[in-house]
Amino acid sequence: MMRSARSLWRNVDGAIAPLTALAMFALIASGGVAFDYARLAAMDTELQQAADQAALAAATQLDRSDDSQTRATTAIEDPDNTHRLASNISRFANDGNGSGIEIDSIKFCSAFDDSVADTDAACTETSDGTTSQFVIVTTEIRTADYAFTPIVAAFRGNSQASAVAGVASSICNVAPLLVCAPNDDFPTDADIGKGMIMKVAGGNQWVPGNYGYLDFGNGNQAVLNALLGNGLNGCQNTGTTQTEPGNKNATDAINTRMDVYGGTGATKDPSVCNPATGSGCPAPNTRKDVTLTMTYTIQLPNTQPAPTTSSVPNCTAAATGNGNPNPSITYTNDWNGNDWNQPSATAHVAGFPRDTCHYTSCTGGNFGDANWDRNTYLAVNHPGVTAAQIATAVGGGATAATLTRFQVYSWEESTTGAMNPVEIGAAQLTNTKTQGSNTTYTFTRQCAFPQPRFASATYPAQRDRRILPVVAADCSDLKGKGSAFVDFKILRVFDVFLTEPSLTRTAANTGVAGATTGTDDQEIYGEVIGPSQTFGGTNGFQYFARNKPYLVR
Repeated sequence: MMRSARSLWRNVDGAIAPLTALAMFALIASGGVAFDYARLAAMDTELQQAADQAALAAATQLDRSDDSQTRATTAIEDPDNTHRLASNISRFANDGNGSGIEIDSIKFCSAFDDSVADTDAACTETSDGTTSQFVIVTTEIRTADYAFTPIVAAFRGNSQASAVAGVASSICNVAPLLVCAPNDDFPTDADIGKGMIMKVAGGNQWVPGNYGYLDFGNGNQAVLNALLGNGLNGCQNTGTTQTEPGNKNATDAINTRMDVYGGTGATKDPSVCNPATGSGCPAPNTRKDVTLTMTYTIQLPNTQPAPTTSSVPNCTAAATGNGNPNPSITYTNDWNGNDWNQPSATAHVAGFPRDTCHYTSCTGGNFGDANWDRNTYLAVNHPGVTAAQIATAVGGGATAATLTRFQVYSWEESTTGAMNPVEIGAAQLTNTKTQGSNTTYTFTRQCAFPQPRFASATYPAQRDRRILPVVAADCSDLKGKGSAFVDFKILRVFDVFLTEPSLTRTAANTGVAGATTGTDDQEIYGEVIGPSQTFGGTNGFQYFARNKPYLVR
């Protein structure tokens, strides 16, 4: 008996079982902690991703419009999900609140200082949609109930996430030109066909119709190059964009689109036209309100008879190009802006007139009323053709009373014989000069060239050179040149049809009876076509301006 008890006492079989039983609590606890905290970490990642995506979705709506905050909120909190841009679910929260991750709070900022560690302190909060540039999004608190960790008295874990996003804006493929719009909806259907005087702002006061050039960081020469060419090549960040006041050199660059070369440097030289790129070239239809004085110099030996005016090539021959068909004749030219828009139905070619009220005063200020002298224009340029006939030809609901200048322009381009060069009066002998055995005879002839005088070809991929895609702006906070552009709100890009070159004209030489107002060579006059169309003919704001949201933190 004693031997059996002693043997049992000395037996070590199964001695590890008590240790295992004692350690089981620690093993289960550590395994449970690993499992449950991995679940918590995964839920935390889900919430952070949801906050990031919601902040980005909300930021896409911050276009500085009055309702931008409302649209940003709807984009991530729309209860019926019909307008929600971002919707996320959690696979690891098991708090009984469903799988969807909802947003607890949204805060908008007019500025955000990323150097400040505290997110709320870094935000300059605003309730004004027109100044909102950043958004802070915070998710609701979600809970993961632990499966094993309660063994060590840990029952659940809570998590919440927040994100900050802003929006970067770029302007793409437009003329570097902004115009202050009369309202946030401009242009509406009611604005189509209205004439518009784009004037340089006076001092620091910007009013509807004022224009300025956009300097994207390369100065005035880059502005001129873009106006000579086809606008911007690609997109430019508006965050570094500054405004540049209007100047005559820039209007000279725009005038090249109408075959008028003046000013200094490249804008004065017709050879600036590059058919390979379209830079500096006129539009196919350049009917305008000025004539070109062609000067022909003929040098002959004194023994030969003096030439007569019948020796002078006509305007059609001169319009074939810059080449000289006769070695004894030298061509030169000069622009004469005095022969403008004569109302009489004579052998004169007139350019498109302004809205009639703009020769006196318009109730809309720089914006006209779409009433222009259609009948006189057609009588001078297209005798026998009526506004009703052209309206029928162009279609689209046009009538004789509503026919726009752009519709007439489009009809002219598509009509054979509508754009033939015209001689304004007979050729005249203006000077003779004898030197030695030779005499030089100088003749002049006034010509109008509805077709390009200097362009040998046009770039096939460009839009019409007389159509400018222009930025419509809310200029209420724009004060002048420079970094004040950051307070400038882009509304949209709209198309303007250039109806005349920018030249100085007195009221008397406008050719309009009763005119009391002339024109200035820093003004740009055009007709509103409507929201900009891409080269392919589709309307897409993102083609001209792009907004890209980005995460700040």
